[in-house]
Parts: sequence; structure tokens; C-alpha cells
Amino acid sequence: MRLIVTPLLCLLLTACQIDPYTHQPHWTGTDWYDAGKEDAMNGVAVKSNESLAANFNDPKVDRSDYLSGYKDGQQKICQENFVYAWGLAGRIFPASCDTAENATTLRTAWQQGMNEGTKASRLN
Repeated sequence: MRLIVTPLLCLLLTACQIDPYTHQPHWTGTDWYDAGKEDAMNGVAVKSNESLAANFNDPKVDRSDYLSGYKDGQQKICQENFVYAWGLAGRIFPASCDTAENATTLRTAWQQGMNEGTKASRLN
């Protein structure tokens, strides 16, 4: 009986082994549109192809997709009420809005938020 149990136990334990390569992620490439949109919404200036290739470890930079996503992100973040809230929170003016068409208006709204945020922090 003991001779049967030991090999049977070994067989059961080896059947439960997990192959470490079955759940390996598949490389699908970089979504340059999302990368550009994320950079713009984080207030980052447009990056060069060299820095994008280094950051994403992908030498095939699709500049047009990146700039298209960046423009979409700019449209979402570069609004007066949004940059005003950034100033109110004490955050620096987003570099992605420096190239927006209404950059001077945005900077004024941001400065107003920054001034009010500073005044409120002094009162507390």
C-alpha cells in the first residue's frame, strides 16, 4: 500500500505545477495617441522623439499620433476654470498650455487662482 501511495502523491503534486510562461504578457506596442494625451493632461511640454523612444523603450515613435493625442489633451486641460483650479491648489502653470491659442488668458486665470490660494492659506 505504501508503495502505491508515494508515487500517487508525487504524481498529484506534479500535476498542480504552474507553467510560469503561460501568463506572459504580450507586447502590443506603444499607443502614441494616449502617450501624447497623458503628457498634455499632466502639464508636460511636448517631448522629442529621442526622449519618447527612451521613455517607452520603443524606437518606432509615431509623431503624428503623439501630437494628435497631445492636442486632444490640451483641449481638455487648457480651459480657464481648470487652470484656475490648478493655481488655487498651488500647482505650477501647465507647460502644455504655453502653446495654446489663449495662453495669456489661461495664465491670467491661473495667476488669479494662485493668488486666491495663497491668500486663503495665509488666513488659515
